[in-house]
Amino acid sequence: MKFASWYDENYKKILVIPAVLLILSVIFVAVFYVQNDSIFYRDVSLTGGTSYTVQSDFNADLLEGALMNKFDDFSVQGISDSSGKQIQVVVTISEENSDAMKLELESILGFNLDEENSSVQFTASSLSGAFFKQLIVAVILAFFWMAAVVFIIFGNGGKLKFWVIIANLIFAIFLGNYFLTINPILSGILFFVIGGGLIYTYVRNSVPAFAVMFSAFADILMTLAVVDLIGMKLSTAGIVAFLMLIGYSVDTDIMLTTRLTKDKKKINDSLLGAFKTGTTMTFTSIIAVATALIVVHPFASVLNQIFSILLIGLLFDLVNTWLTNASILKWYMEGKK
Repeated sequence: MKFASWYDENYKKILVIPAVLLILSVIFVAVFYVQNDSIFYRDVSLTGGTSYTVQSDFNADLLEGALMNKFDDFSVQGISDSSGKQIQVVVTISEENSDAMKLELESILGFNLDEENSSVQFTASSLSGAFFKQLIVAVILAFFWMAAVVFIIFGNGGKLKFWVIIANLIFAIFLGNYFLTINPILSGILFFVIGGGLIYTYVRNSVPAFAVMFSAFADILMTLAVVDLIGMKLSTAGIVAFLMLIGYSVDTDIMLTTRLTKDKKKINDSLLGAFKTGTTMTFTSIIAVATALIVVHPFASVLNQIFSILLIGLLFDLVNTWLTNASILKWYMEGKK
């Protein structure tokens, strides 16, 4: 009872916490973009280049120090087995310096690189650039279609929902054209007009739907800020992880929204019940993802990146679901009541 009374008095003030986190995330990502001409670091699968995987226990840190004398833009990563012993070293370099890197590696390691002791992964920059654009389009479209589904569930007006679906179809067509540089000016204008119109429609016609979308957006942006902060280079797997995060972000939000909008008289009871169920769901996912990350971490696989992004996103999901979404919904429901 004491907590319920305190929450009733302070639930609007609680919104300050996620608001500050979101503002800091926006500022950090904006500054990062100005400095790096991208909203995140990209690895060889998204920028193009060559990756050498060598069967060697040569210390990765020592190898990186030796290569720094001749190369600027490269990365070195050691891969260990389940016992913690290093079994491979992975060196990634830009496309134009790949041949020079191979010669230098052979000189430092003391043996020639062949099919028996190494493998080479080459990705052309043009192919990586096109694939990167397609992945970004996929993430944006996934978010807008998620928003459309949420609006259809919680929004008002059958005709309006129909036109939202039509607008999303048109939006998808011109978004693809915009990123694929087909009629870039016209597509760019329609991209911002239709996208802005959809967001305005969601905000104006359904506060619960907007709260779900806003919480999912905050999850993604805050996670991206942390990924940039720790210097993680995103691969194609990392982009897929953000797609997965959209699904993780909205499940508890939809459950919370459904419970609060069904029982408008007992808002606090519905909120408490949703909190118990939702936090159980999220903490279960956090434990599962954290355990998987611990298991695969020594192998330095793409799963490391996927699980790391999901773990960061799930932690932020607790904040944005139960501080942001819950407070907005309670504010809205109290107003209607």
